[in-house]
Amino acid sequence: MDVTTLREVTARDGPFASVYFDSSHDTEDAAAQLDLRWRAIRNRLAEEGAQEPTLTALDAAIGRTPPPRGKAGRVLVASGDEVVLDERLPEPPPREIARVAPQPYLVPLLELAPPTLPHVVVVADKTGADLLAVGEHGVEEHTVQGEEHPVHKVRGGGSAYWNIQHRVEAVVERNATEIARKATELADSLGTAVLILAGEVQARTAVRTEFPPRIREKLVEIEEGARAEGGDPEALEAEVRRVLADHGERRRRAVIDRYRLEEGRDGGLAARGLAETTAALRSSAVATLLIDADSLADRTVWTAADPTQVATDREHLRLSETGTAETMDDRRTDEALPAAALAEGADIVPVSGEGLPDGVGAILRFVP
Repeated sequence: MDVTTLREVTARDGPFASVYFDSSHDTEDAAAQLDLRWRAIRNRLAEEGAQEPTLTALDAAIGRTPPPRGKAGRVLVASGDEVVLDERLPEPPPREIARVAPQPYLVPLLELAPPTLPHVVVVADKTGADLLAVGEHGVEEHTVQGEEHPVHKVRGGGSAYWNIQHRVEAVVERNATEIARKATELADSLGTAVLILAGEVQARTAVRTEFPPRIREKLVEIEEGARAEGGDPEALEAEVRRVLADHGERRRRAVIDRYRLEEGRDGGLAARGLAETTAALRSSAVATLLIDADSLADRTVWTAADPTQVATDREHLRLSETGTAETMDDRRTDEALPAAALAEGADIVPVSGEGLPDGVGAILRFVP
């Protein structure tokens, strides 16, 4: 899931049907249970006003994609006769959600599957490496195939032995240099936040020493992962997810700390509560929106045709000369504020239990 996709979704015309549900396939009757679950969700959407073309599009999405093995969750957002967002979750969502509204409901998705951190995964051995580069616009797979012979040291003695040993070390070093070069190229092109190095211990050591300092600062080594047959790709994937989750949590905490710092300064770059945050959104002054969906509850705000035009008071939209009586509407805050932030290119960080006034705050680009 990436921010560009979410921005494209919010730019579409509504109404939207937003669904979060348990798509686990971990029991013998899982398929039957999923069918019953979906029928109940479908009925709820219909009761909330979802039109038949939207329901049919959701039916098709459920039918054409078999559920993964084990615990899992799924997010579907549909508009008109099209599913505009279909995301798998590594775990079922904490609660089932089925909502029809003028704007999509994206906050739970941002909580459960945060925007993709640009990263590169390198699985190395003495002869080369498999590389996975993940950025905002997709995934690239690359292979570095170095020299294969000789790459294993041999037992023995004499001058021939030493020549072989030196050739082995030289080949391993050249292969490591090429792996590091390619990984660095990918990391730089993506603006990588973290580079994950896996594979054989000796190969990891050789590759690590070839990275420039700017890459070593982003480097995380893991024990899982092997190029040879018998490797466990699921264990590697789980470990990569753990590293990314840890990194994402550190970034989230850093955002909250920055907000607290700005909040405590006179003239600091922070907005507190709904009135200040919506005013900052109307001025395109928000760099990062912090939102606590549980604290927001069922609050609503006024909106205009331009999604960045949100306000706690309808009169504020009139004064901004962006809306008329026909274009103004009151909408749920937990839908309208993320749509406004995405429209103006701001980041969104879901928080919980941080004591934000009204459940929202923002780090600003400038004081409006």
